[in-house]
Amino acid sequence: MSRVVAVVQARMGSQRFPGKMMRRLGSYPIITWVLTRVSHASTVDQVVLATSSARENDVLEEVAGALNIPTFRGDEQDVLGRYLAASRRFEIGHIVRVCGDNPFVAPEEIDRLVEFYRREGPDYAFNHSPCNGNNYPDGLGAEIFSRSLLERLDAVVKEPRHREHVTLYLWENPEGVRMKTIQAPAEIAFPAIRLDVDTQADLDKLNELDCVADLHATALAVVQSYRTCHTGAESKVER
Repeated sequence: MSRVVAVVQARMGSQRFPGKMMRRLGSYPIITWVLTRVSHASTVDQVVLATSSARENDVLEEVAGALNIPTFRGDEQDVLGRYLAASRRFEIGHIVRVCGDNPFVAPEEIDRLVEFYRREGPDYAFNHSPCNGNNYPDGLGAEIFSRSLLERLDAVVKEPRHREHVTLYLWENPEGVRMKTIQAPAEIAFPAIRLDVDTQADLDKLNELDCVADLHATALAVVQSYRTCHTGAESKVER
């Protein structure tokens, strides 16, 4: 199998929560959580930060550099184009897509996804969100697809919202694409848990968790911490 590379998309110019990538979760900025955790996935050959060329993102490149992670700078809004250019620059065969607003992305769940993708051979696989009955919490996993699929998307995707949200077109036009997901392990199968950061309130909620003291907390530790802290959270799996 050709090179599998995790590409983390992040930028400082979020409309809903400007500068969020450098906001603190526990003792570290969100971007440090994401890049550090992804770099511990054993199934990826490299980790790349993909951000925009806007000067405000220089700080993200500095953080990545301190972690020995290379950065690709591209278009602010055309994220699909940014991914494609990064995949060409780094000779990526298969892309593990990780969004920078998922600070608890778990390396073991990335590995589970990559192994599933290798075994089953779909065009696109995911475990980053609770969908199609997989019972995953939102924000523990990732997406994976080939550069050839990205090339196909680049040729047909024209709407700005589809260019900005890299795989949205696939979800809205699944015909002819083999999309698969993997079932969450029973101990973390709580699809109502939401671990991504879109607003200050989201970050405040995650900062209440005990697991923010451990940059390397496992997916299980994160889920247990969330359930202990937020006892009113729905804990049932999807039916």
